[in-house]
Amino acid sequence: MASVIVADENEGRRNLLAGSIEREGYEVTRTATLRQCEGTALATMPDVVLMNSDWKSGDAVDTASKMTSDPEFDLKCRVVIMSDDSGPDYLMSAAQAGVAEVLAKPVDMSKLLTQLTKHANKLFVPPPADVNKGKQGGYFDIQVTAGDPSWSLPILEQLLGEDSLDDDFVSEIMAKVEGQLDGFKDLDSETLKTILRTTFDALILDATEEHGDGEEAQRMSRLEEALDRQAEHIENVLEAALDPVLDEQPEKVAILTEETGLIPTDPDALNMTVRTLEIIHELLWEIGIPGRLSDPTLAHRVEDAVILTKDAKEALEGFLPENED
Repeated sequence: MASVIVADENEGRRNLLAGSIEREGYEVTRTATLRQCEGTALATMPDVVLMNSDWKSGDAVDTASKMTSDPEFDLKCRVVIMSDDSGPDYLMSAAQAGVAEVLAKPVDMSKLLTQLTKHANKLFVPPPADVNKGKQGGYFDIQVTAGDPSWSLPILEQLLGEDSLDDDFVSEIMAKVEGQLDGFKDLDSETLKTILRTTFDALILDATEEHGDGEEAQRMSRLEEALDRQAEHIENVLEAALDPVLDEQPEKVAILTEETGLIPTDPDALNMTVRTLEIIHELLWEIGIPGRLSDPTLAHRVEDAVILTKDAKEALEGFLPENED
């Protein structure tokens, strides 16, 4: 079941949105502040965070930027903002903050649910604005989904788009084959454009043989087949490169104690212990603030802290000396 966080300080609007989304089968969490939204999102990693743009305290784009700066969140989650401002400056700032989509108000509920389905299934949705990837750090994302026939690789879109079949291109083709084919000189440019366009479509988009059996059978385009073959090749190369790394055993470090001497310890276990203590420290500090015990997000953080402390304890127990008694 896909999960969605609805962030809106207006209680009536928040409950209306959450109720409509829940009826579509989503698991919905309601948040009334941007701080609560950020904390819940980073703790639970939902599929989609749906935010209103208008807040008395804080800014939705800034909050989105903080969340997407977390690599795990940026990989697993998408942020959608509903905004009254759909100007180019706002769309550019939203895209630079990692927002997946900006929906202009008033938002049609059927369109909202359609877009939520796309984001929850991690399908490609055009970003709010084109951002120059060369000016950014981070990872490379080609933003292509083979299952979405409305988008193809950018280079193919440029090479085989409608603008590529201009009069100069057609005239050049006719000049190259003139005299080589009988009757070719009788063709007009529009007819040749139609032939070329049909050929391009057949090479890229035409369905080939069925794949699978029964209800699972599907017809794939040539482009999808080529992408699938390339993806399989890349997967095999990555597996061959990563297997030796994954099989490596970590070097042991030693803890010196007065009672037992040196104890060999896995460094990953020590790191996990340190991170666990940091989380417990932050959690206890926030619980101590008056009025925070009523915050529903603390329940998720308490649950995470309990799991981490259990894992840390079990990881270190194997390195403790046996009780001689």
